[in-house]
Amino acid sequence: MALLPLLHSCKGPSGDKSQAETSASSSVVYLHGDIITMEGDSAQYVEALVEKDGVIAFIGKKDEAIAFAGKDARQVDLKGRTMTPGFVDAHGHLIYTSKNALDASLGGCKDIAELQERMRAFAKEIPEGGWLVGFGYGATNLKEGRHPTVEELDQISTTLPVYVKDGSGHHGAINSVLMKMLNLSAATPDPEGGFYERKPGSKELAGHVAEEAHFQIGAKRPAFSEEMIHKGLDKAVQIWVENGHTTAQETGLGLGADDFETVQLAIDNKWLPIDLVLFVKGSMASKAATAVYNVKQKYGSPGSDDAKKLLEARPDMNVRYYNRIRLGGIKFWMDGSPETMLLSQPFTKLPAGVTDKNYKGIQTTPTAELDSAFAKYWKSDLQIAVHEVGDQAMEICLQAIEKAIKDQGMSDHRPILQHANFTRPDQIARIAAVGGTPSFTMAGLEAKGDDAAILVGPKRVSWAVPANSMQKAGIRWTSHTDWPAGGSPSEIVGMSGSVNRRTLAGNVINPAECVTPYQALQAITYNAAYQLKEEKSKGSLKVGKLADMVILDKNPLKVDPLTIQDIRVMQTIKEGKTVYERKADGVADADPAKGYSPEDPHTHFQADRPLTKRQEKTLVMLLDRQK
Repeated sequence: MALLPLLHSCKGPSGDKSQAETSASSSVVYLHGDIITMEGDSAQYVEALVEKDGVIAFIGKKDEAIAFAGKDARQVDLKGRTMTPGFVDAHGHLIYTSKNALDASLGGCKDIAELQERMRAFAKEIPEGGWLVGFGYGATNLKEGRHPTVEELDQISTTLPVYVKDGSGHHGAINSVLMKMLNLSAATPDPEGGFYERKPGSKELAGHVAEEAHFQIGAKRPAFSEEMIHKGLDKAVQIWVENGHTTAQETGLGLGADDFETVQLAIDNKWLPIDLVLFVKGSMASKAATAVYNVKQKYGSPGSDDAKKLLEARPDMNVRYYNRIRLGGIKFWMDGSPETMLLSQPFTKLPAGVTDKNYKGIQTTPTAELDSAFAKYWKSDLQIAVHEVGDQAMEICLQAIEKAIKDQGMSDHRPILQHANFTRPDQIARIAAVGGTPSFTMAGLEAKGDDAAILVGPKRVSWAVPANSMQKAGIRWTSHTDWPAGGSPSEIVGMSGSVNRRTLAGNVINPAECVTPYQALQAITYNAAYQLKEEKSKGSLKVGKLADMVILDKNPLKVDPLTIQDIRVMQTIKEGKTVYERKADGVADADPAKGYSPEDPHTHFQADRPLTKRQEKTLVMLLDRQK
């Protein structure tokens, strides 16, 4: 498996054909607005754009575009609005969101009493054998300043297993029913890379679970029915398209027990209107490697009958996609949330539930495992994305990449450095040297910047999210939502974070690291496409590229920077087809649980187990795309 070229390389668009060759009566002309091409490092505008058969066929002067498109072409009057390339998700969790969308919404809970009330209301429709699950609370945002205890969750129900997950996706809490169901007790050891919070002066479980302990519980959650998978996926896709995304991500496939079934169903049934790039959890990739030779005959060749049935013809001829889904790479976690991030020096203020004065966070993946992964995949087509929040997590990642380069030479791997919240100044030049593509959760600056500043103190706050320093070093950094763990599903809110860096309290985190609106727009268009090695077909408006576009009500390059976050996505267009259009005065729904029906969310209990044959086939189909 180590020697397999795991993914078919991107062939890019069908070529920059002459504009005369691509003219046809089926064309659509967009005009009378600001059309920003995102070609180059400064804003370039064109008067008109012509789309034909899902591809950009012409850009240039209005009169020339109309003549080129022909008399039967449809004209779209932008009415002074702004068109940009479609937003490319540099790090998000669409599959994970589709599951959380079927849970009780805990976002914005002010205290534990409100959390309990919401969970009780949701419990009324949970069928026999189901788990009562809630998502989205923030421990630091609750009046109590901590996670719920097992006793407080038992007050919700003593018959249903209760599981609440915080908004970061790295913490949760469980009641005694779920502890008993999963055989968890005072004798249960903490897993490597995670912990069970214990009651003071005792080994008894307090209810709070973090990192690997939290992930292990999530993996044992009952699977959804096919109907609920479809419903949840539809709702998740709606969040992505109404926020301007034409390419989405699942950066952690395998966190849920039925993630692979979800992907397989989406492929088989052509459920997705936009592209989805998957990064599979590291341990799942290893299982796929073991299984690959057992199922290669059916899915191994892109020319096989099954592959032909699943492979949709794409205007850009990117044969890595099966019905809008492809595998981008493998995801590793070196640390977790700001409360568990791996630092080189102890926290300035200890997070809730931590008593060790020398606490430096938690390393969630062994160093040797990451070293081995980079050594194995450095020169393959499979990218490695690494979650690192603290500076020591970044250090371990950089050292792993540098070892691979020393042993194998440079590669166009474009390792993805997710979050990179606290990156030391000395690490920035090394990121540039290894070709790294750091990706920041810019919307999180507003929501969580003040809390993070308290945890690390003033010196290390000066390292926080160094976007401008990356820019000056020539690094193609990106901005992402990390939804549902980030502060907002909106890339526009992330743009505002990149430009203004203001927190909810009105503080500005590192004003020297503010970037220009154009650079912020690059981070969610061209740079994000580059990060995923799709810049040949996405990320800018250019003849031959996909007609992936978003229409905004205002131009983010021309408004007061403090009002960027108020800009609205009016229309999202994927390969020439409208996949979202805002109704007059409509407001995008940022709550992934709103409007969901809780009926039959779980059908059976699913214990931890090896990959099924169906799961193996899904992974192998995505992995084994040889050149």
